[in-house]
Amino acid sequence: MAYSASELSRQDFFHSYLDEYLDGELSANLKADFEKELAGAGNRDVLELFGQLRGRLQLKIQSIYLKEHEISELRAIVQDPSTLATEEATRIAELEKKEFRSTWLRRGALTALAVGLAAAAWWKYGMNHEQSFKALEYLGYEATALESSSRERINLPTNDIKEVRQYLAQYPGLDFQPKALNQVPSPWQVNGATVIDYEVAKVAVVTYVLREGDKVRDRLTHFSFAGKLSDLPAAEPGNMRGMIFQTYTTEEFNFVAWESQPGVVSILVGRRSAPELAEIAVSGR
Repeated sequence: MAYSASELSRQDFFHSYLDEYLDGELSANLKADFEKELAGAGNRDVLELFGQLRGRLQLKIQSIYLKEHEISELRAIVQDPSTLATEEATRIAELEKKEFRSTWLRRGALTALAVGLAAAAWWKYGMNHEQSFKALEYLGYEATALESSSRERINLPTNDIKEVRQYLAQYPGLDFQPKALNQVPSPWQVNGATVIDYEVAKVAVVTYVLREGDKVRDRLTHFSFAGKLSDLPAAEPGNMRGMIFQTYTTEEFNFVAWESQPGVVSILVGRRSAPELAEIAVSGR
């Protein structure tokens, strides 16, 4: 039997509309009532936990690339500083070796089969498929590595957003116009920028920190690269004030992905809830 909002207890009302509130689908009256309940003790934590669990469920259904054993390997890297440099070098070498071997095996097979225009077209299609950029796998690893050794990985340490924009605009060899968030809500502040040059893609990186005195309390990493949102694993789209985005979750991070401009995908990675990350992304557009 269906009940109207007025027939529900306040606690049942709050739990019944968590999903619609996160998706921005509540009417003005229901939203006002919901936010009154949200101010209650512990309810904001419930909302954040619900958003995280919903993102994890979407992630499991979508079968994204990051596997459980890979997450364990990343955690081991962070927890064991004495082997950090060796583990990072091995991981990157394995990724590059895999791409290199797969690429040349594909080329050899297609060259052998390339007879006429039909074989040439098939060869081109196969190569593009093989060299697709596995963004979630690569960038989840990079976010973890940046947290543990940001000084070694950031080429331009700065808290000046103008310096970041100039650095990205002048970086040689990029086939897209990299993006940085124009602004982030206070007290977040920019912390530096770099460009990661994979064999299959170049990725512009801007980092942000939340400080408490001299101590860094939290971090965000903004990645941008050439591509389309549809290149990522399918996910239920969200809409934050007109910005269409997709969310993904691992044991370490939440990911919010959107097209910051035609042909450029941005991914904001952090430990904040997906709605918080989406709000920061919208504020910085």
